Amino acid sequence: MSETMYRSAAPGDVLLTATVGGRLVGWLSGTLAAVYPGPGTPGPPPHGYVQAVVVDPAHRRAGVGRALVEEFVATAGRAGVGWVFAAPDEDADVEQRVEWLAACGFTPVTDPGERWPVMGRHPT
Repeated sequence: MSETMYRSAAPGDVLLTATVGGRLVGWLSGTLAAVYPGPGTPGPPPHGYVQAVVVDPAHRRAGVGRALVEEFVATAGRAGVGWVFAAPDEDADVEQRVEWLAACGFTPVTDPGERWPVMGRHPT
């Protein structure tokens, strides 16, 4: 698997892609210029956000999504971002998303009133 990082025209926006044999098998979009507004903010802005991670079903469970997240977190750290957040979509598979984010090193951030936690991770 190879990964390529692209920055869009908007400052702080990041698009990472994963390819296998020249074929796109996954991507991650995120931002490095956000502010987490919740009460459990573990550190000052700027904050990063994982906005979406998509992996071709034929390549799931092969580490593609995790590799994209790791590259985004590393990119955030190099950019001076103190925390990266991800808010799992609250559809039928939300439990699996929370478990997957936890396996990627994210922990729940205190946010009273929310059924499903925003997850956060410090770039190290």
